[in-house]
Amino acid sequence: MKMKEKKNPHYPWRGFFLFLGMYLITLAVQYPVTRLQAQSYLEILEDAFAYTPNQFALLALLQPLFLGIIAIYGGFRYAPRVHLHSLTSENLENTKKSTKDNKKYTLKESIPFVVLFAFGLALLNLGFDVVFQNGLPEMYQPHFSIPTISQALAHVLYDGIGQEILLRWGVMTTIIYVLSAKGQDLNRWIYIIGIVFTAVLYAFSQYNTAFAAGDFNILLVLRILLLNGLDGILFGWLYYKFHFEAAAISHALMNVLIIFGNILMVALF
Repeated sequence: MKMKEKKNPHYPWRGFFLFLGMYLITLAVQYPVTRLQAQSYLEILEDAFAYTPNQFALLALLQPLFLGIIAIYGGFRYAPRVHLHSLTSENLENTKKSTKDNKKYTLKESIPFVVLFAFGLALLNLGFDVVFQNGLPEMYQPHFSIPTISQALAHVLYDGIGQEILLRWGVMTTIIYVLSAKGQDLNRWIYIIGIVFTAVLYAFSQYNTAFAAGDFNILLVLRILLLNGLDGILFGWLYYKFHFEAAAISHALMNVLIIFGNILMVALF
């Protein structure tokens, strides 16, 4: 009688290095923006730090670099165990989906939701800033302007795709894996908790940044917690319902629409 061999699926290193390469590109396009921010920061602090803007920017990007590597590794390690998908990874690794999983959507099937969420969230973000801009602290009031190429690329690639790799692919996947007892006790509430927790975590990280600046009010808190939280919940749902690419494309498209919205504001006013 033959013993059944225990399957030990290999780690999808090709997918890992592809995602890592994409993430490094998003960090590279973010660097010029971080450098300008570092230069302004150092000018305010004058001689408090003995760093050049380049050194300060590189140091500032070290944390997201390390977190991104961990997030990508965790995403590829745990996503298959909790039935979350990446079309890119599955096509690259020729991975067959689990027969227990009914989420077998193609990219084409997810596009209506991807576009709808992107347009809706872009309108909400722009609309909030237009309606409540006078009630926000001065340093957080929207200054509708035409972004530079480097700012636009950073907004679309790093703020869009890079954040999705870090938050949805890494953090959300890992949270669901842990809460589900390593994928053994999956249910709808586990996914809901993972989606909401990840969205709130990101929103509070933005809240802490505003708090550190020491110049915010209740409208700013509502904008950060409600809009950033809603963004995260809807992108998390796209990842859960369809695949990672749906969340990343929708987030990037939303940022593209916000950029065009800013350009339109400049043209009109």
